[in-house]
Order: sequence, then C-alpha cells, then structure tokens
Amino acid sequence: MENNEVKPKTKRTSTIKISLNEISEATKKSMKTRTITSIVLAIIAVPALFLGGWYFLALVFFVSIIAVFEIMRGTKISKRYWYVYFLTIISTLALTFWIFIKNNVSANIAANHPWWDVSKWVVENGFESIQVSSFLLATILIGLFVLIVFDPHISFSVAAYLFLLVLFAGFGFQAFLFLRLYPQYIADIPETTYNPTIITSAFLICYVSLGTTMNDIGAYFVGVLFGKNKMVPRISPNKTWEGFFGGVLFSVLLSFLFAMIVAWAGHPVLPFLSHKEWYYLLLLSAIMPLAANIGDLFFSATKRHLEVKDYGSIIVGHGGILDRIDSLLMVSMVTAMLIILINNGWSILV
Repeated sequence: MENNEVKPKTKRTSTIKISLNEISEATKKSMKTRTITSIVLAIIAVPALFLGGWYFLALVFFVSIIAVFEIMRGTKISKRYWYVYFLTIISTLALTFWIFIKNNVSANIAANHPWWDVSKWVVENGFESIQVSSFLLATILIGLFVLIVFDPHISFSVAAYLFLLVLFAGFGFQAFLFLRLYPQYIADIPETTYNPTIITSAFLICYVSLGTTMNDIGAYFVGVLFGKNKMVPRISPNKTWEGFFGGVLFSVLLSFLFAMIVAWAGHPVLPFLSHKEWYYLLLLSAIMPLAANIGDLFFSATKRHLEVKDYGSIIVGHGGILDRIDSLLMVSMVTAMLIILINNGWSILV
C-alpha cells in the first residue's frame, strides 16, 4: 500500500553571521600601546583644555610648532635650508594666532597703550569668528614663489604642498582656539545672561574632542574586530566600512548624549545650543565623524603621495602629532564654521 502522505516542507532560513576577526599578537600589543599612549596624552592635554587662557594658548603654540616640523619632514628638505623652515613656521603661527594678535593690538591702540605691551593682552579678546588676513596670505604666496624661482630644492609640487598644509594647519589650530575661547567671548558681551565657569566654558571643546576621539576609537576597534570590507584601499588599506560605520555610531551617540546631558543640567555648550535646539546638536554630532574621516583620509592620501608611513614618531603607537590630530583639525574647522553660521542665522556674510 502506497504512502501518499505529504511531508511538510521545511523552511530554509538565512542567517547573517557576524564573526570576530582573529587578532594577532602584534595587533594586541599595538592596541595596548595605543591605549596607554592615549591615556598619557589625555593627562597632559585635558588640564589645559579646562584651564583655558594662556595655558591653552601655550598648548596650541607648542603643538603647532611640532606639527610644522612634521610638515617639513614630509618634504625631505634638509634642516640646513633654515629659511624654508622659518617661512613655514612663521606662516603657520601667523595664521593660527591672527585673531589673537590683531584684536589685542587693536585693543591696546584704542586704550592708548603701546601695541606691543603684551601685559595688557587678553587671550579671549575678539574670538567671535575664524578669519585670516588677505595680506598675510599674499605674503605667504610671494615667499613661496621666491623660493620656487631661486631655490632649486623647492619644486612647484613642494611649494604647493607647503601652502596647502600650512593653510590647513593654520586654520585648523585657529578653529581649535576658537572652540575653547568663543564661549568666554560670548560671556563677556554686555547684557548677556550666559555666564560659564572655567569648567563649563570648556564643554564646547570637550564636545568636539569627544566626537572626534570616539570616532577614532570606534573605527579602530570595530575595524580590528569586525572589519572585512575595505573602504578606500588605494589611500588607506587598513580602513574598512565596518570600522567607518562603527566610528560614526560611537561618535554620534556619545557626543550627542554629552551635549544633551550638560544642556539639561543648565550648562549648554553654547547658549544657542541648549536642549531646545537638540536638532542643531544632532546635526553637529552627525557631521563631526564625517569631517573626521575626511581629514584622516586627506592626510593618508598626502602620506601616500610623499611615500612616508607617518609624519613623525613622537607619539608611541600613533606616529607624529599630525597623525594623531589630523581628524581633530578638520572637525574643528567644520564645527567652528557651522557654529558661526548657526549663530548668524545661516548667513554666510559674517
């Protein structure tokens, strides 16, 4: 007798398996070294971030000098050509501290003090925007043109590289100064109700630093543990899409959470970025990791062109100063511009 019983069909289900990458001993050692170094850097930098004023100015000055030497290291130009180093250092410092110098000189003149009387200078004086003198830019260009014409060691590509990197570093460091000093500038405006303490005035720079750092940390660990799909192998062979999205997620969630918590506690990062303007905070939090990746990839592309692995070796496990803060400089510029636009009703005529 035939068995005509129809057996029920079994459903085939597809599952997505997420597997951890095998971590080599070298990678484990690198992760440990990078973590220890990051903690040491935080111990050095965080006090200056919160103290602000001349302490913060000194930190930016010191870091920018190291960054200039790393920029020059990429050109492979010998230090005996001191005038090239001199032009690069002066140009970067002038771009970085332009607002600080210009506004304090103007304030001294207006108060009938000698313009060179540094004892009357105030660090926070006039940090309402980021800007640069067209006269200064023209001077830098002319200096590089002279080097191209009269110095056979300075090719057109080297001069273009120096101009681009000096401009990037100068604006980046100036934007970093702005993010720390702008809250105090707002507090000094007559009839303002915004009155941050030395701690709460640092919340803006902490917010931006947190967004940048969490993107780097998230991208590194997610990339190491789960990364399989290369992002831009011709520029950065170790970057993966998994790391990219992991970094963005870490950055957006933690930076937005930080900004909302301090806002709810009555100490917003800026008076026009309270919890009521949560949409602006979310916008800034979403753009920061994107800007961080652009900055990182830009410097990776530059190093590829120069055929160097790192800009320096001063930071164990991270390379040079520029290798560590490339993302932060780009994020500082983008965030500073967005803050200025938001405060001016999205008008570019600022």
